[in-house]
Amino acid sequence: MKKESIKHLFFSLLAVTAMLLTSCSKGVDMGKYIPNDALYVLDFDMDELWNKADLDNIDQISFVKLGRQELRSENPWAADLVDAILKDPTTTGLNLKRDIAVYFCFNGDIDGAVIATMHNKKKFEEFLNDFAKQNELTVKFEDKDGWRLATTVSEFNVENYVAFNGDVAMVLFSGNGMDKVLTLKKDESLAGDKRFREYWKDRSEISMWMGMKEIMSIAGQNGEDVQGMLSQIYGEEYWKAIENASIAGNVVFDKGVMRMVFTYQGISSKIIDKYMQKFEGNLVDYMPEKTYAAIALAYNLKETMKVLEANEEFDINLDEEAVDGVSVRDAVSAFGGSMLFSLFDLQANNGSVMPMMALALDIKDADIVKKLLAEAGLTAVEENVYSLEGFFNFPIYVAMNKKAMFVTNSEAALECFKKGGNKNAMKGIAKSVKAGNYVYADLDINHYPDGVKALIPENIVTLMSKYFDYTEFKANGTKSGEWDIYIKDKKQNSLLSTLHFVDDNLVELGNLAGSIGGGSDCHEVEDTLYVEEDWDFEDED
Repeated sequence: MKKESIKHLFFSLLAVTAMLLTSCSKGVDMGKYIPNDALYVLDFDMDELWNKADLDNIDQISFVKLGRQELRSENPWAADLVDAILKDPTTTGLNLKRDIAVYFCFNGDIDGAVIATMHNKKKFEEFLNDFAKQNELTVKFEDKDGWRLATTVSEFNVENYVAFNGDVAMVLFSGNGMDKVLTLKKDESLAGDKRFREYWKDRSEISMWMGMKEIMSIAGQNGEDVQGMLSQIYGEEYWKAIENASIAGNVVFDKGVMRMVFTYQGISSKIIDKYMQKFEGNLVDYMPEKTYAAIALAYNLKETMKVLEANEEFDINLDEEAVDGVSVRDAVSAFGGSMLFSLFDLQANNGSVMPMMALALDIKDADIVKKLLAEAGLTAVEENVYSLEGFFNFPIYVAMNKKAMFVTNSEAALECFKKGGNKNAMKGIAKSVKAGNYVYADLDINHYPDGVKALIPENIVTLMSKYFDYTEFKANGTKSGEWDIYIKDKKQNSLLSTLHFVDDNLVELGNLAGSIGGGSDCHEVEDTLYVEEDWDFEDED
């Protein structure tokens, strides 16, 4: 503990406090302290997180008790500090009831910082002095560009920096670009970015913001001409549409679900609509009733062809003949652009697993598709049904009608398609799939066949079955997407449920972590772990 730098210790204190405090307001506008070329920004709303985790009753969580006990035995000063913060969140001079923001840069000048709200500068300076003394660090204070700058030096001559003023304290990741950070003007900061201000206004429990230009610049630093490449492939219009765009994301812990919503800011819907299109929902009707995983996508093939044809790098002549009497353009146009994939069964045999799958594609010209299949060398086994050699003695069938082409390695699924479909197809998620741009996966291992479960370690099966239900990604319009992870506990919010799950299965999770990373020398705890009245943690004999 004594050898740690002020940066690492300060991070730890912020993390502990984040889990133990509530907040009264959103705090200061931190955007004016973040450079406008920051790659991404994270924000943690202490109020929401504290309420969702029910931290008034945090001592009911056993692993929290253990952590606090170990902290007191190893560093009484730090334990006393945490106790003092619980009574008065401004004890250190910071107002730790407010948001905590973290930003990162990869532009070569600035690394990033953690930002917290200031309550009392004098009190905070006294805290830093005491902190340095307790941890055998030397600290020097100086006034710089309207800031108070604390520089600490460890016994290994490692320097760390904390800058603070009347509004905030910043723990800098390094001294790189310090002069720029401390003298930011509004137009040099994210406070001058309209889209960042929108994100800051709408942020939730955990929020993220990323600038597309900065993402592209990383590739540019590696010698890639991103602008030239994207402009050449998709056109200058596409580059202009995304170069100043950004992505705003929010994580919300609702009852029974962890929800992550992503929104594209500043991108014209015309550009998105140019390459995407409405999904052909009738493809769902051809699928089996059950599914373990599914993907539904729709892409505008005509616009794609225009891009390919205009790009000299690809050297593609769409008017060239693909098969007898059919051009490449006509061959691509024979498909509508919608695609639906389903993994609907898993068959285990002799230690291996054979996935049973189906793929459906909408078609616009069945005659051209037939010519393409014949040119590919597939064997016709009956009218509109072809086959080719598959895997593990499962042939792959390609069937078609006037509206769709169907590929599967299941004879049962093939028969269903030939009969015109299944009224119970993809039961439970069919409506979501028909909306398109959708991904689904069943995370409950107990739903899988016994032969498959037998191939997975029992502790993983048990833990996943206790916690996970399913996950799905779906588009919310053209410029927003949502990734949801559903869990078994529907009675309380997912953050609180996760804390209780970890607490109830601490030993099993420890054994799982050990089995993954512990190697052959890893000790597996087989006995029951319990807490005695005197706080001693023991293995029950």
